[in-house]
Amino acid sequence: MAPTGAVAQAPPLVSIGMPVFNGEKYLPQAIDSILAQTLDDFELVICDNASSDGTAKICAAYAARDRRVRYVRNPDNIGAGPNFDRCFHLSRGAYFHWAAHDDMLAPDYLARAVDALERHPEAVLCVGGIVEIGPDGAELRRYATDLGDLAVSDPARRFARVIHSHHQCEDFFGLYRREALVGSGLIGTFSGSDRVLLAEMALRGPWVRLPDHLFLHREHRERATRALLLVDRAAAVRWLAPQAKPRQGNLFHLVLYAEYCRVVRRNLPAGQRGGCWRELARWWFTDGHFADVVRDVLQSIHPHLLRAARWVKRATFGARRDLRPGSLPRLDA
Repeated sequence: MAPTGAVAQAPPLVSIGMPVFNGEKYLPQAIDSILAQTLDDFELVICDNASSDGTAKICAAYAARDRRVRYVRNPDNIGAGPNFDRCFHLSRGAYFHWAAHDDMLAPDYLARAVDALERHPEAVLCVGGIVEIGPDGAELRRYATDLGDLAVSDPARRFARVIHSHHQCEDFFGLYRREALVGSGLIGTFSGSDRVLLAEMALRGPWVRLPDHLFLHREHRERATRALLLVDRAAAVRWLAPQAKPRQGNLFHLVLYAEYCRVVRRNLPAGQRGGCWRELARWWFTDGHFADVVRDVLQSIHPHLLRAARWVKRATFGARRDLRPGSLPRLDA
């Protein structure tokens, strides 16, 4: 409750949530790119997950000199997933953007994305092109996630374009309409939860896409997805939620599938789920998902069982008949 006589501060138009853990190396560049936005009606909520490096000092200094920066430090590391969610729960803006501590935004990113969402009130998420930069900030390439047209009115068609396509979830760092995130699953304590959230956003409404490349995604060796998610899924689960059981990460694709089913049930009435159930049945035959599930199950039984199964396949049928991700036909091609 505000003190007697105090005037409540109006919420900003945009909230930016920045979860961080030991991010001192690239953190100043990320914050500077946000504070340099041409649209200045925003708040930057930084949630420090009990960092042990210079992150706290950096964040406190920015908060002291810019009223738009709010710095919150967790007394203990609560895991990456809950820390992402905490950024959202502490925010107040009508629009919301998650910002990684090592990425950057072009100066007109917020202005362009807000304008797009205000011109399309039915849209729940604004995404755009990506500039991939290296550790030194040099541009490596430009690209856009190829999910097809997500402005269509049919939720099942939008859902299909997210779950059948191979992508690295860069669109997760788009600009959301806040009301679309309220009541969603946000970021869970399982690997791939960003992918599931994008699928849920596809169910909740159309997306709008900017033609320009305004999001600067940094590629470097210390990135969590490079260091953990693509190498050790059990470690990735511990990174998302330290209290989770390590073996959860071994069944990545089955957990992903179960979560897709859950978001369909959460967002659509029973009579409107048929199209999504058909797409989920088709999921087993797109982008090599069936082979991925087989691989995950074998690895969960014993780390060396998959290697043995591949050896038997090669010995029996030859190398060309080997079971590998991507060997099944893609129906969405």
